[in-house]
Amino acid sequence: MRTISRRLEFVRGLCFCIILLPGATRPAAAALGCADLANDPAAGLAGNPKISALTTTLIAAGTPAESMGPPPGMRLPQGAVPAAPPERRHLAYCQVEFTYSGRGGVASGYAPGEAQHIRIRLGLPLSSADGGQGGKSDGAWNGKIENLGGAGCAGRVMSTVAATDDGYVGSATDTGHTEQENGSGGPGTQRCNFGVVQTEHRLDTGLIDDFIYEGVHQQVEWAKAVAQAYYSTAVQRNYWNGCSTGGRQGLALAEKYGDEFDGFIIGAPAIYWQAFRLADAWPALVVKDTLKPKGKTLSSAQFAAASKAAVAACDVNGTDKVRDGLIDDPRACTFSARANLCGTRGAPAAPVCLDADQARAIDLIWDGPRNSRDVAIWYPFDRGIALSEGGFMGGFGAIPGSTAQVISYDHADLGFPVDNLYLNQAAITAAGNPPGAVSYEAEAVLGSREVGDLMTTSSVDLRKVRDHGGKIIMWQGTADPAIRWRHSADYYRRVAAFFGNGTADFSALQPWFRYYHAPGVGHCGGGEGPAPVAIFDQLVNWVEQNKAPDSILAKGGSANPARTRPLCAWPQTAIYNGTGNTDNASNFHCGGNLDDNHGAVCKMVHTQYKHEDQALRDDADKGLSKLHCK
Repeated sequence: MRTISRRLEFVRGLCFCIILLPGATRPAAAALGCADLANDPAAGLAGNPKISALTTTLIAAGTPAESMGPPPGMRLPQGAVPAAPPERRHLAYCQVEFTYSGRGGVASGYAPGEAQHIRIRLGLPLSSADGGQGGKSDGAWNGKIENLGGAGCAGRVMSTVAATDDGYVGSATDTGHTEQENGSGGPGTQRCNFGVVQTEHRLDTGLIDDFIYEGVHQQVEWAKAVAQAYYSTAVQRNYWNGCSTGGRQGLALAEKYGDEFDGFIIGAPAIYWQAFRLADAWPALVVKDTLKPKGKTLSSAQFAAASKAAVAACDVNGTDKVRDGLIDDPRACTFSARANLCGTRGAPAAPVCLDADQARAIDLIWDGPRNSRDVAIWYPFDRGIALSEGGFMGGFGAIPGSTAQVISYDHADLGFPVDNLYLNQAAITAAGNPPGAVSYEAEAVLGSREVGDLMTTSSVDLRKVRDHGGKIIMWQGTADPAIRWRHSADYYRRVAAFFGNGTADFSALQPWFRYYHAPGVGHCGGGEGPAPVAIFDQLVNWVEQNKAPDSILAKGGSANPARTRPLCAWPQTAIYNGTGNTDNASNFHCGGNLDDNHGAVCKMVHTQYKHEDQALRDDADKGLSKLHCK
């Protein structure tokens, strides 16, 4: 069984005709050995001027697995991956590693003297030539590829054993830069420094394009080519599996190369990069600019108490009749932190109750970024998301490294002071108009206009996937502190409006693209609520057996590790049948329509892209213009 804990958090096209020339396909009896991939030019690697640092290694069965992602229940900062449990052992496979460089120099957007350097790792279940057995294609191979996504700023080539252990060819990449080139943004975060040529104060568009598109494109193309060379058998199925940055990478591939894939797992996609990483700073800005000038602050305990009260108030709401410590649709929760004012009936006692200024600050955090025209700029940290002074991102103690990365890109300056960012113009004035100060809305406009098109992978034109017969499963937890879950709902609605000719027609997407929200789940897993189980297997069954996943089994969560629930295809949700154990998925069914709540749906409206300082709203892009959202 694959569980969500086993998945990895993990353009331009170039010609691959050098890899296998027409007519060069080998007969099945002539499968290559692992060592041959480094020596035989027919495999496309040896002697290729675009390939360097080529190694091939037979990895014996029983060797301790490399780092594979977070263990069950653990939520990690983007890019931080612990070692796999020592008892985890993998099957034998052939590991191929190399660096691809097809371009370089200033003319291609790189720094002077810099060349493309995309490191790629392929894991191949043993071919018959290497003694592999038990597969359905050649040796131990099942005939399929599972391309694995990256995490955070990337820069690291992840393990492929999660794929090879199940008979798939696995692929991974660092997307063309190293962890050292990322730099550090503080504990648990990365700065993505590779994107700025600091000596020239310009963006390194070559490395940025490798990070966004070309790195994963090369990863996938080489996986297909080397697999065919190693097994002398055509690839039968090609899949993508990623969460966070890996989810964003999957959507980038779906946009440009959707007709080359059979299916995609898209978890918590890090699309709208500049917007959401700037919004990571909103809680810290609220505290810095509304409380600290009054000599006040906010403690983790106070915020936790307010969050607990919000969950209790909104736990049972709409079609959700079960009190289980989870908010099904946080958009529908209107609880105000004023309920926790010291002395108010039902409020907690000191020191975790709030004064009026602290309550207003928490409400501002839950409301999210707004501009001077009182129009939402981006999505908030919803009620139920844990925040603290020392959060790895999105905390309220200091502006996080994720936002520092956005600002450094916006200004093409790794040294631009992050403290120059303010909540609004009024906060700048109150601070005495310090030199270099910039308001949130001004920074948002700068980021979308100067950098957004380079970093944003959110095209809604997925006709290549649909017309090819491919399938997409997208999911996200509603308590995700790293990427707000409304990202996914926003994107899915935009796709539905695109394919519905201006009306968000979710039924038009159901035959090939389904989105599942996971109440109470954190970033790619963890949190209070149950996370998906065997979601990749659900995708494979949909593609190969035409068994559409009307619901996906979810299990676990800190509230009750044994709890199971169905995750339902949006806009449906899990509804209790009225009898039986509420921690058993069999006592729920999928139904209702979360988009029937006018107030909740209208919270999806924000400023138009590149007009974050104006009153122009994006309701038409989401099929919401007829709702007259205010």
